[in-house]
Amino acid sequence: MLEWIFGKSKDTSNHINAEEIIKELEKTRTERALALHEAMVERKNAYKLAEAKERFNWIASTGLLTSILSAAASFHHKNLMYGLPVVPISIYIAHQAHYVFGNKLEVIKQLSDSIILDPNAKLSTRPISLREIEARVEQEKDISILDCVDYSN
Repeated sequence: MLEWIFGKSKDTSNHINAEEIIKELEKTRTERALALHEAMVERKNAYKLAEAKERFNWIASTGLLTSILSAAASFHHKNLMYGLPVVPISIYIAHQAHYVFGNKLEVIKQLSDSIILDPNAKLSTRPISLREIEARVEQEKDISILDCVDYSN
């Protein structure tokens, strides 16, 4: 009756079946965790896109208003320098429109996949240890200290 406590089992097939069941349960748990993580990432991306679509309405309206006012000031004062803000505003609105309504997310995903598959990319394939983090902090401190030193003398 208490053979399972003392480890003296006469029937090894139950032990093998238990190991297989545990492996199958662990595999199922891992698959579910990955599926849950993927669903969370998908939901986060959908939220970001919806947020960008909402923000685009405000960006487009204020950008167009600013562009119209800049163009009107340029014509009124007969100075083309007043019309210069139209260029960066239109570029920014075009960028946001491409993100919201275009295929920018697909382009970003393709680029990230190509970077991951690139053997020359300097991506870390192992977790960063505490010692490496401390070394990076010290390196950043040294760089910031050296930036303050005047070498002109």
